[in-house]
Formats: sequence, structure tokens, C-alpha cells
Amino acid sequence: MNNRICLFLFCVMIVVCSKVNGQTHLPPVFDIKADTALSQTINDKYWQLLEDPSGKLTIDEVSSLAYDAKFHFNTTKQKGYNYDVNTYWLRYKLKNTTNHPIKITIPEGVAFAWVYTLNSNNTWDIKKTGSLVPWSKRDGLKKITSFVINLQPNEETLFYEKDVFDFRLYKPKVFDLTIGIAEPVIEKNYINNDSNNVKNILSAISGGILLMAMIINLLFYNVVREKTYLYFSGFLLFYGLYFLSVASPSLLFQEHPYINIFIYRTQFLVALALFSLMHFVRQFLSTKTYTPKWDKFLIALSFIQIIPWFSIFYISPSLDYTTNLFITILLQSLVYCYVPIILITVFAYFKVNKSSRMAIIAILPMAFWFGIVYTYGFIIGALKAFKFNIDAKLSDQLQSIDGVVSLFIFLWLTIVFSLILFKRYQKLQQNLIQTSLDKERLAKEKEIERNQLIEQQKVVLEQEVEARTAELKQSLTELKTTQEQLIQSEKLASLGELTAGIAHEIQNPLNFVNNFSEVSIELAGEMKDELATGNLQLATEIASDIEQNLQKIIHHGKRADGIVKNMLQHSRNNTAEKHLTDINALADEYFRLSYHGLRAKDKSFNANMITNFDEALPKVNIIPQDIGRVLLNLINNSFYAVQLRKKKEGESFKPEVKVSTSQEGNFIKVSVLDNGLGFSEELRTKILQPFFTTKPTGEGTGLGLSLSYDIITKGHGGKIDIQSKEGEFSKFTIFIPKELK
Repeated sequence: MNNRICLFLFCVMIVVCSKVNGQTHLPPVFDIKADTALSQTINDKYWQLLEDPSGKLTIDEVSSLAYDAKFHFNTTKQKGYNYDVNTYWLRYKLKNTTNHPIKITIPEGVAFAWVYTLNSNNTWDIKKTGSLVPWSKRDGLKKITSFVINLQPNEETLFYEKDVFDFRLYKPKVFDLTIGIAEPVIEKNYINNDSNNVKNILSAISGGILLMAMIINLLFYNVVREKTYLYFSGFLLFYGLYFLSVASPSLLFQEHPYINIFIYRTQFLVALALFSLMHFVRQFLSTKTYTPKWDKFLIALSFIQIIPWFSIFYISPSLDYTTNLFITILLQSLVYCYVPIILITVFAYFKVNKSSRMAIIAILPMAFWFGIVYTYGFIIGALKAFKFNIDAKLSDQLQSIDGVVSLFIFLWLTIVFSLILFKRYQKLQQNLIQTSLDKERLAKEKEIERNQLIEQQKVVLEQEVEARTAELKQSLTELKTTQEQLIQSEKLASLGELTAGIAHEIQNPLNFVNNFSEVSIELAGEMKDELATGNLQLATEIASDIEQNLQKIIHHGKRADGIVKNMLQHSRNNTAEKHLTDINALADEYFRLSYHGLRAKDKSFNANMITNFDEALPKVNIIPQDIGRVLLNLINNSFYAVQLRKKKEGESFKPEVKVSTSQEGNFIKVSVLDNGLGFSEELRTKILQPFFTTKPTGEGTGLGLSLSYDIITKGHGGKIDIQSKEGEFSKFTIFIPKELK
């Protein structure tokens, strides 16, 4: 049992030790022997590199045996950086050989950096910093993006460091590892930093003054609407924001460092400020009017200056170190030639434009400082970048007073140009006042002329009024005559509409007469054929049918005389008597008569006739001829609808009309359903209106459904329900009360 416990503990120790000391190709330990160094470069033999092309390796992976031999010593000084890889791992061991605790700093000039050290409980202690890490998430010295590590006396610590570069922001030529001691680093960057603090204060003051001047110029622009003030306001705005970002970048963009670095790397605000300045000079000197070609050159130069700063930000990762440095210096040289060109333009207009004299006074200090001193510093910096041995002492001294000088330059520039623009504003105000007075004078002169013209026109108008009055009297007489004629025409039109309605209603009995006559003729022919063959029984039956048809012809012929009087009143009181009627028989009769009547007109027409009658339907007290008229109207409409669809769709369509009866509560329900063309919801709301019809001119008057509605609702106390879907079906249902008074 004890042996098993010992074996288990031994295995655990092996696992623990394997994580701490599993790698065997570690670099030698670098001994820290003093605690006074502000910065110390670690020799390449004391640390190792590992490229991470995917950027997805973890600390557990790179600290395992699998990656032990993949670490190698620094080769960037011989081969240069591989800018296709932006993630690197470093491995090094540091030991405090002093007799007291020390705090070391590890500065990180990369976008993102993590440092990993192993705790006593075998877990990783992780710290994070970097130029693109938000302020609140940085460890160590946040302002200078530097790790702070505590080392006890004789403590030896293995470090793994992960560095992620954004080569658009920072592109090193070689890889170096440096460390420092926290106390002198803090003293230099946080305590004894008066020069930098003074520079920040001056930059903040400059930015505030420029923004105040910008607001004043915008107020001027709001009054006079001259672009000169707008461009000058833009120049003041962008340079003011630039100075504020220089003074307190951590305050402005501390949680969005990418914005701050983008401004510095692309000189975004400076480029926009110079762009606005160039167009201010154009408007101020009116170069478009006096020298159009030079004006186009200035416009082109303004865009040539601003576009490359944005492009270099995006193409720099694909360039090697030397090319990237060369292009950056070239772009900076383009900026430094900007001010001399502006100065040349102002000098060229010395005699053309009086305002240019004041402009020269305003711009001379800026031209001297930026055109000569900055250019000198730029040349020294460029030569140093290409490893020329140059004495930069004078350049450093000039750079140390740059903040103070820039403050006075921009104050001077702002004050003088503001005075120039203020004088121009006063002049424009005077011009506006004079223009206003001139307009008022012209308005008074026009008022006098208008009054004189009105007096002249008044006399003419009085004469015209007398003449027009006589004409109006004559026109009034003619108008009365025309009005009487229109009233008579309207009466005739109403009579015509009434006549059309009577013609529609009288068509029903006439259709019966015609249909039975046509059917009788056909039956007479059939009877002759049967007599010829000697079939007397069938001939006798046909003769009986002919006799019945003739009786119905007489009956409906007599009805035609009464229909004329009944149709003259749209809302009429029926004088016909009501009596108990079999609705099923009535519906069946008119269903067949309607079909045969249509067949008599169009022999090619066929339709599937379907009936579904409720045999238990009680007889109801109605006026049979009126209800028959309603049924015939609805059935005729259904046959007409399926006939139209048949003509439209051809033989593939099968016409079908269904008549059904049923009981629903206290009502007898009769439905007529067809699979014709149907109609829209809009037509459904109009279809019961008098004289509304969907049939072509001459085929219907539009009174059929309207009169049917009156017969059912007013004559019998029932109701009509209409359902339809365009292109599919129509269904008309009438409801007749079972008990009618």
C-alpha cells in the first residue's frame, strides 16, 4: 500500500516538474547585478525567438516539449524582419543577483504584448500591455506601455513573452530586448518630466486658442456666408484638435488608442489642417479669378498632400523597412514644401491684392520656422534614419523649444488673420447695409411708379367695366335660355335611363316568349318526324309539350304589359298576391328555363347543371313571379359568367352552375354558385347599385341585381349575401323568412 502511494506521489512530481522544466533548450540566465540602469539591452544570446504565423499558439503549447527546439536565437539583425509574420514569442530567464528586491521594467513598443511567468502553484501569471491596448486594460506603467516585474534576491524567473505587431503603426528594423529598473524609469517619465509637461500645457493652450478663434470665424461665416471664413475655421479646428491630442492623448483617446495612433501615424489632423489652409489662401487671394492655372495647381497640390498619408497607412505592411522609411520621408518632405508654396503665392499677389500684405506679415514667422527650422530638423532626422553620422545637437535644441515657438507662431497667425478677416467682415457688413439702402430706394421708386400706373389703369378699368357690364347683361339673358335647355336635356336623359331600366325588366317575359317559341318550333319539327315514322304516342306527348309552351307564351305575353308599370318604380309596393309556394320546384323550373333560353341563343354552349335541394323544405308564403324573377336574374348572370370564362380559357374549362336550397334558422336559403370569372372586392361593394353593370354597352342596364335586392329585402323582408373571388367563383345567396305577413 505504501509503495503505491509513493509511486503516485512520484508521478505527480514528474508532471509538475515537466511543466516547469520540461524544455531543455532554454537560453542562459541573464544576471541583473545592479538596480540603477534606466535601460539595458539584453545580449541576443540570453533570449530566443519563435515565429507564430497563425497567431493562435497558446502559452501551454509554446512552453511544451513540442516547441522547445523551435525557439531560436535572434536572426533579425542578419536577415531582417519577416513582415509577413506579425506574432512572435520570446523566451528568456532573468535572475536578481543583488541582495535586495528589485522592480524591473520591460518596455513594449508593439501593438499587443503579454508576459507569462509561472507561479508557485504551477499556474501562469499573465500581464498585458501595448500601444493598442485600452488604458484601463494595461498592466504596469500604462503611459509608456511597460511591464513591471518584482524579483526577490537570488530569484530566477523564466519569462515567455508574446508580441503582436501592427506594421502600419510601428515597423522595426531589428528585434531588440531591453529591460530597465522601475525607479529611474518612473523618475524620468513621471516625475522629472517638466519639459514634456510644459510642452503639453503649451499645446493645450494653443489648441484652446485656435478652437476659440474657430468659433468666432464660424459666427462670421454664418452672417456673411463667405467660404474664406469657413476654410480658415477648418484650419483652426484641425490644428486645434491636433494640439489637444498632443497635449493629452491618454485623456482624449485612452480607451480608443487606435484613433490616437492613427492620428500620429497618418498625421491625419495636420493633413486636414494644411488642406484647409491651402483652400483658405485660394479664397482669400481669389486665385481662381486672377490666376486660374495656378489655382488649379494649388487644388491639385492640396489633394496630393492629403491622399498619400492615408494610402501609406494601408500599404506600409507590404513594404520592407527601407522602402517604408523612404516613402514616409518623401511624404514628410511634401508637407514641408507646402508652406513655402503658400508663401510664394502670397508674395505673388503683393500688388494684385492689398490683403496679401497683411497676410505676408502673418505667415512669415510660420514660413521661417516650418520652412527652414523644421526642414533642417527633417533633413537631420532623415540622415540619421539612414545611418549617417550627423551631429544632431542643434536639431535637438531647436526641437526642445518647438512647443513655445509653435504657440507664438499660431497665436500670431490666428490674431493677424482674424484681424484681416474682421476688417473684411466690417467691409462686407457696410456693403450689405449699402445694398439694403439701395434696395429700399429702388423699392420706393418702384412704389411711386406702381401707384401712377394704378391710377392710369383705374381709368381704363372703369371703361372696361362699363363695356363688360353690357356684355354680361346679354350673357345673362343667353345663360337663362341655355339653363332652360339644359333642364330639358336632363329630363330627357333621366327619361332615357328610366326607359333603359324598363327595357331590361321587360326582357324577362319576352325571353320566356322567345325561348318557348323557339323550343316549340323545335318540338314541332320533332313531332313531324315522329308522325312520319308512325310513332303516334311520342308525337302526342310532343304535342302536349307544345300546348304547354303555348300556354306559357300566352301567360308571359300578358305579364309583359304589367311589368312596364311595375318597373317604373324602383322601390315599389307589390300588388301581386302572396301564396304558399314550393321553393324547390320554383328554383328548378327557372334553372332549366334559363339554361334552355341560353342554349336557344348559343347552340355551342354547354354547362354542368347541379341541384342540391332540401326535400324537407316547407312551403313559404311569397309572390312567385317576383322570386322567380330574382332566381332567373341570378342564374342568368351565372350562366353569363361561365360562358365568358369558357370563351377565355377554351375547351380545358368545364362550366358549372349549382343551385341549392336549405334552411337556416327562420330563413329559407337559396344559393346560386358558379365557377365563372368572379369579381373583385371593389366591384362587390358596387354591384347592387342601380344602373351599375359589368357587361358591355348594350348588353345590360345594371338594374337586374338592384331590383332583385329590393324584391328580397323590401318585398319579402329577406336579405342577399354575395361572395366572390376574382377568376375563381361567384356565389349569390338569398334568405327568405319562413313566415311572411
